[in-house]
Amino acid sequence: MPTDTTPQTTRAADFAVRGLAWSLGCFGLLRLSWIEGHLVLPLIGLQAAGAARVFGAPALPVEATLACSGADAIALCLGAVLAYPASWRHRFAGAAGGLVLILSLNTLRIGTLGRAAASPALFDALHLYVWPGALTLAIAAYVFGWMQFADTRHVPIVETSARPWGRFVGLTMAFVLVFAALSPLSLDSPSVLALAGFIARAAAATLGAAGVTAHAAGNVLWTARGGFAVTQECITTPLIPVYLAAVCAYAVSWRQLVPGVLATVPLFTALGIARLLIVALPGAAASPLFFVHAFYQLLLAAVVVFAAAAWRHGGRSAAGPAAAGAIAGVLFVWLLGGPYTRAIAYQLRGPLDDPQGALALLPSFQVGLYLALSVAALAVARWKGFLGGLAALGVTQAVGLAALHAFTTYPDLALHVRDVRAWSVAGPVLIFAVVVHVATPRR
Repeated sequence: MPTDTTPQTTRAADFAVRGLAWSLGCFGLLRLSWIEGHLVLPLIGLQAAGAARVFGAPALPVEATLACSGADAIALCLGAVLAYPASWRHRFAGAAGGLVLILSLNTLRIGTLGRAAASPALFDALHLYVWPGALTLAIAAYVFGWMQFADTRHVPIVETSARPWGRFVGLTMAFVLVFAALSPLSLDSPSVLALAGFIARAAAATLGAAGVTAHAAGNVLWTARGGFAVTQECITTPLIPVYLAAVCAYAVSWRQLVPGVLATVPLFTALGIARLLIVALPGAAASPLFFVHAFYQLLLAAVVVFAAAAWRHGGRSAAGPAAAGAIAGVLFVWLLGGPYTRAIAYQLRGPLDDPQGALALLPSFQVGLYLALSVAALAVARWKGFLGGLAALGVTQAVGLAALHAFTTYPDLALHVRDVRAWSVAGPVLIFAVVVHVATPRR
């Protein structure tokens, strides 16, 4: 007798969400500048060489660019295969087969386009209509065929909406990758700069209403303490993809999903105004500047600590454990942060480029956050798991700092300060999640 009572529409919707997340993640990963330069472009060269070997030299010179890589088709195919509820062995095999199929077809595509280059009409027909349609049909046929094969070889793993945290993790990874891939566009976007100007004007109006002399010129807020520029970097924070992932994962209906997504811009605009006011208010003269730069980092850390307490104790009882965890983390950073950072980085020579102090704060901040999560969720009582996670965190910090020093001669590999702040939170959260997952639950 069948025991799977999950509605088919729910399972189909879950598959669609996971497929979208995986496709966006693969797309964002393949669009990262380092991946494009060290993986995608060499693959294009190999495909062009293979096409020339099979079809001969092109009739006219044809440039194989990033648009010829088939990366978009690969992202769609891998997204559908990896999202399907089959065993991971079958998923990885299906992904490998799809990758081989797309690269082979794309090699044929480059070869036929090269031979048709002498005829503009034929080239345009193949390039714009024939090959895109053929690739789409081939990928669809392969994915559906693989699904049928996977169903006959293995009982599908039902992943229902009863575990939204799994979707949240997957969507977060996908959205963060897309966010990183689109960062060069957002950092140069006139629209984002216009929003920065609005934030400066709103902060000036708020200060004026409070009786503080202030005015905005462009994206700069001017007060008696000087000018405070609001740039695209101040607005585009990694907290945005995390927020969107949470909304998409935990919304149970379109009535919750749509308002949550639409609230993104107003919410982060308000946070941008609050961040600017922290330094612009006259009473904030003694506040360290790194608190301003780390505003979203600290905010996200507070959110995840409260989330850990809510997960362990329930929403109504989360405030006390979350506050205890926050106090423990702050005390560690305040009292032991300096000695710990020197101990982790003792073997390094030469300073790293760290204008905002994000790297200097990273070691102590990560340990403080890990300690706060452990106290908030009472996982600290499992000493073996806690100490193992703490040791793993220290190893990642030492290796990461050493790698950054080793890569100082490669400017293309330099981390953006926003990436450092994102990893400052993501590292301890991931290690804490592993510790909780591996530990035996207490009854």
